[in-house]
Amino acid sequence: MLETLGFNTMGFETSLTNAAGLIGRITRQDRQRYTVITGLGTLRATLTTGQRFSRGKVLTPIVGDWVTLLEPSTSDGLHPIKSILPRRSQLSRRAAGDANQEQVLVANPDIVFVVSGLDQNFNVNRIERFLAVAWSCGLPAVLILSKADLCNDLDDRLIRVQSIVHGTPIYPVNMHDPKTLTGVLSHLSSGLCAALMGSSGVGKSTLLNQLLGSEHMATQPVRAFDDKGRHTTTHRELCLLPNDQGLVIDTPGMREAQIWFQEAPFQKRYGELFLTRDQCRFSDCRHLDDPGCAVRDDAMADPERRDLWQQYRRLMALKNTQ
Repeated sequence: MLETLGFNTMGFETSLTNAAGLIGRITRQDRQRYTVITGLGTLRATLTTGQRFSRGKVLTPIVGDWVTLLEPSTSDGLHPIKSILPRRSQLSRRAAGDANQEQVLVANPDIVFVVSGLDQNFNVNRIERFLAVAWSCGLPAVLILSKADLCNDLDDRLIRVQSIVHGTPIYPVNMHDPKTLTGVLSHLSSGLCAALMGSSGVGKSTLLNQLLGSEHMATQPVRAFDDKGRHTTTHRELCLLPNDQGLVIDTPGMREAQIWFQEAPFQKRYGELFLTRDQCRFSDCRHLDDPGCAVRDDAMADPERRDLWQQYRRLMALKNTQ
């Protein structure tokens, strides 16, 4: 069961040695109560008293986290969360407001599904920022353009979005036609987890329902005059797709896509670009549009590396405008 949820002991060995308890993955959070799937089934869990009073000082578990649970010590049957296993990845954004703080949205995703509507919600700049949120966390992304059945100028909109995806796959889909989701599903398999991200009303919950083959998530129609969503999803939830096809985490719609740069995963994703940095003409080369940049020239000679360098270039530009 744990392997189906994405568990792999690689990287966990040291933590597991000192983490006695039942291992499980958080699938839902409701304030200080958690739903956790374990090898013994689905259990309800809670923070310990010490964790509740240390909020902000210690790592707080979120949806997608792997945790160890203790046996219930009270009659409510809630399992205290003993520890959080190290996160392999996390999807974060810069928190709203002026403070330069990280807001972690999802723990341990393998890929991010950015969803944008082809109705009045369509906005190339907004799509690029959502993609950049994933890229800046070192995560690959897939762009899903929903409501293709309602779009009269699909070819034109695809041309417009091609200029900002930089190698990211694009799938125009009809949320009510499962055949159009085949390409999306090709990016998942047993144990792999995708995080859904996008504005309200773009169809994230409808997409998840279609992938699950059931009306699991509540949905609402968008406002007719401007296609604005109504924040149907108010919580994050990890769902297992049928037939062991992978996992998807639904998230509430986001009004702001502020970028938070995670240095380690960022360097891991783009580090291969800089193998020729010592050959640049200038020692202070930024590896963007600088003259005599060997990094750029090397990347432009290979299609895949060119897409990666273009992602890096746009991220640096967006970082400087925040």
